[in-house]
Amino acid sequence: MGRVVAELVSSLLGLWLLLCSCGCPEGAELRAPPDKIAIIGAGIGGTSAAYYLRQKFGKDVKIDLFEREEIGGRLATMMVQGQEYEAGGSVIHPLNLHMKRFVKDLGLSTVQASGGLLGIYNGETLVFEESNWFIINVIKLVWRYGFQSLRMHMWVEDVLDKFMRIYRYQSHDYAFSSVEKLLHALGGDDFLGMLNRTLLETLQKAGFSEKFLNEMIAPVMRVNYGQSTDINAFVGAVSLSCSDSGLWAVEGGNKLVCSGLLQASKSNLISGSVMYIEEKTKTKYTVLGLCPL
Repeated sequence: MGRVVAELVSSLLGLWLLLCSCGCPEGAELRAPPDKIAIIGAGIGGTSAAYYLRQKFGKDVKIDLFEREEIGGRLATMMVQGQEYEAGGSVIHPLNLHMKRFVKDLGLSTVQASGGLLGIYNGETLVFEESNWFIINVIKLVWRYGFQSLRMHMWVEDVLDKFMRIYRYQSHDYAFSSVEKLLHALGGDDFLGMLNRTLLETLQKAGFSEKFLNEMIAPVMRVNYGQSTDINAFVGAVSLSCSDSGLWAVEGGNKLVCSGLLQASKSNLISGSVMYIEEKTKTKYTVLGLCPL
């Protein structure tokens, strides 16, 4: 049920891209295109921002991308006994439209995420064992948890439906001045409340039982993030969305998306650590204190 969440995962990629959108809300002052743009970090957020900024402003703007480590950020792989494995964001949600577009634009291939049967061990015994037969799994889930598994599926779907509104805003080049305003536009007070509550508090308020939370939800948080249900509610919802079916990955490693976006954006990659940023005017900043590697 639980799989490691892809950093774009899935959904948080949409947040970053919207905040980096170059469009202006209605009534905002229009400014001339910048001559130079600096982006800190060559993970999926930084490289995708560079990609969209190049499309927005064309070939004349200079884009510098600062990275102290490897391209890809949390989208990384590692070698184990000659075999390469995903070491960060390993799967991508089927509703992540940005990643779908990137893979298509960059000519990359995809593979479906594979997984075995689920078993839940409470420290003493297996409290749930998944079967190859769908109807048997349904009977087992209803017998032990009632209809809470179905309710959880509906809860996650509701969160995803609200989050998908982000693409509508982006299609109109609409940007927000803060994460809070963005989340309120997507999910109202419910989304804002999730920023200040734990996943446990949120799901208890929604009426889920302690048994279901301990046996079904807590393992997902441990597998995906190495944390408990005391994790932030919004982050926990993202984690739960990646226990869904239809998850996929990029053949050769998800980090290939980052390197492909960097190359396509024709940005200048600068290796080093940015120590601080100095504000020059209300709309211009200077990156200072670069420590080369």
